[in-house]
This record gives sequence, C-alpha cells and structure tokens, in this order.
Amino acid sequence: MKLPVRGRILALMTLGSLLVGLDRAALVPAVEGLRDALHVPSPALDIAFSAYGFGFFLALAFAGLVIERAGPSRVLIGCGLLAALAMVATMATFHVISLALSRLALGIAAGGLLPAATVLLAQWIPQHDRGTALGLLQGAYWLGPLIAGGLVGAAEAAGSWRAAFVVLAALGGVWSVAWLQMGSVRLPPPERLPIYWPGHARRFLLPFFLAFAQSWAIALVLQWVPAYQLETWHLDVTGSPLLALVTIVAAAGGVLGGGFASDWVLRDSGNIRPARQLLPGIGFLGAAVGLFAMPGHHELQTIVLSSGVTLFFLALATASLWSLPLDIGTAHPAIGTMFVGLGAALAQALGPLRLVQLSGAWWLGPTLGLPLLVAASVAAFQLRPDLGIPDPPPPPAEPEEGTAAVAAGKKPAKKH
Repeated sequence: MKLPVRGRILALMTLGSLLVGLDRAALVPAVEGLRDALHVPSPALDIAFSAYGFGFFLALAFAGLVIERAGPSRVLIGCGLLAALAMVATMATFHVISLALSRLALGIAAGGLLPAATVLLAQWIPQHDRGTALGLLQGAYWLGPLIAGGLVGAAEAAGSWRAAFVVLAALGGVWSVAWLQMGSVRLPPPERLPIYWPGHARRFLLPFFLAFAQSWAIALVLQWVPAYQLETWHLDVTGSPLLALVTIVAAAGGVLGGGFASDWVLRDSGNIRPARQLLPGIGFLGAAVGLFAMPGHHELQTIVLSSGVTLFFLALATASLWSLPLDIGTAHPAIGTMFVGLGAALAQALGPLRLVQLSGAWWLGPTLGLPLLVAASVAAFQLRPDLGIPDPPPPPAEPEEGTAAVAAGKKPAKKH
C-alpha cells in the first residue's frame, strides 16, 4: 500500500536524520583502524573529531537564514549531497587535516538538515501532530550510534573500515535522489513577508534560553561527567558499552516520548500552551534531580543510571522546543529555528568543560547546572506559543502642510 504524501515526506526526513546520525557516529568504532592508517596520536584525532561539533553548531545557528532565502527543499538536497561527499572524503582520508575537513563538512550538513526538515514538516504536518513528527525526526538522529558499530564491524570483517563509509556515501546519495524525486509533490513557497527582527527577538528569547539550558546540560552529562570521573577517580567511563547504550536509548526514548505526550496534551486540552509548556517544565526539573545525584559517585552503575535519567528528562523537552518556531513564527519558521539553534550553539561554546579549562574548577559544572535547570523549568511555564510575532509599529504619519509649517515656526500660506 502506497503511503500518502505526508507520510512519505515524514519517512524521508526521519531517514535523513538517521543517516546523518549514523554518519556522525561511524568514525568512533573505526578509530583503531584510522589511527593505524594515519599514524597519528590520539590527541590529534580528538581535534579532528571535534571539527564535527564546530560545523554542526555553526550550521544549526545560522541555517535559518539560508533556509529563509533558499527554502527548506533546496537546503535538504544540499545537505544530503554534502553528507555523502563528506563520507567519500572520510573513506579516502590520508591526513589528519583532511579528516578534520571531512568532519567539518559532515557537521555542517547535519546542522543544516535538522532545521530544514523541521521547517519543511511545518508545511505538511498539522499542529496537533507536529510533536510526534519532530520526535521521530530528532529521535532518529540519536539512534545512529546503535547501527554504526555493527556497520563498521561488518566492514572490518570484510577487509577494511573504509568500506563502511562507501556504503554511507551511497546511502546519502540515494537519499538525495529520493528527495529530488519528491519535487512534484512539494507545496508552492509561501508568500515572502518582511522579517520584523525586534519582534522575533522578543518572542524567541525564552526558547533561546531553554535551548541554551538543554544543550549545556547535555554537554554536562556527555562531556563533563566522563572527564570529571577520569580526572578525579581515574575511572574511564567512555569505553563502557552499557553507558553508551543507556544514554542513546534514554535520549531517543525521551525525544520520542516527549513528542507523543505533547500532541496528546494538545488533543486532550485543545490548548497549545500546556502542550508546549508541560514537557519542558517537567523535563528540566527531572533532569535537575538526576543531575543532583551524579557528581559525588564513582560507581559505574550509579553513573549509568543518573546519566540515563538526566538525558531522558532533558530529551522530553526537545520536540516541544523545536515546535515553538513553527507555532510562534508561522510566517518565518526558519528564523525561529535560528534562535533555537543559536541557543544550543552558544551553550557548546560556553560549555562546562570550557569553564573547567578557563578556571580549573571542576565544581563549577554541577554548581551552575542545577540552578540553570531549575530556572529553565520555571521559564518553560512562561512560554506563549499561542502568541505570534508582534506587528512592527506603524510608521509616523506625515504631517499636513499647515501643521508642518506651524511646527517649523512659520505661518501657513493663505489659500486664495
């Protein structure tokens, strides 16, 4: 049975998100073969790996401007092809610099694809189904690492880790062609309206803060906690398969569950405000509870449990948070995604590990993280997705000839 157009578009967007998540994670299980092939130490590889995050958050922050001008469909095609080319470059990499450039390109592709798919879904998915659609889109990105290990392992068994990236490049190319084939069912572009930047900035101040708090807390769990455990207790948790599995499943489950729950609240109440407020409010508060129990323990089971709980509650806010640009900025949803992406990018630039590097104080992570999450929970209940972007003030009326003359100290001319 053939899927309706809406279902095919949602399936393609979800598959594209899964592919870029898989592309991102595929290099981790191939690190041993990569180190042997390039003959570089681990610190140099770490720098090359970090180029992905730089590209991802750079694109996430500014993709909205490109989507606004070029449209989401073109951006999606460009991101799909760029991801495929990045996989080809990774397969053929010969130096740590070429590896860093390929990771940078992949990060840009992934950071552009997610907001472009979000804006596109706004044109096809009704408001009461958007939480579920965005939950599928964002949750699929988290599931990529579950497949990456098996794919790279099969490639290594077949002879070389590089074969895995040939497969990923081919899949990216097929996805781009499949989206090109959907051209006949795309909606006409909406009417271009001027962007009122002060109104967008005021209305998206709270979503910006919530995106910052969520991304900062995720970095606390995934980056600060492993580094703290290694530095303080000499416990390397990054190699734990249990921790990796629990964090992936918890995050993906939270994203999808939050999307389902947000739509259920909207259908049940008929009110968009509680549908978009409730999940972030509960999520940030639950994450604060999970984070509270984390730093003082060095048992792997406790770290796994508290990390999973914290990530699950943080992920509950994701679908509601990315629905806000579609609910509030109906005429310019791409600009709304830019504000949300800027919040997430700023959190990475000022993340907890960066504070440790600048101050040398490990305690700053949880000390700042707990009040930040509590403040985000309170702020979530102040969201107003039911209000659109305010209209710009009307231009001042031009004074009549006589009034202007009096204001200038002159007598108005007499009419004959």
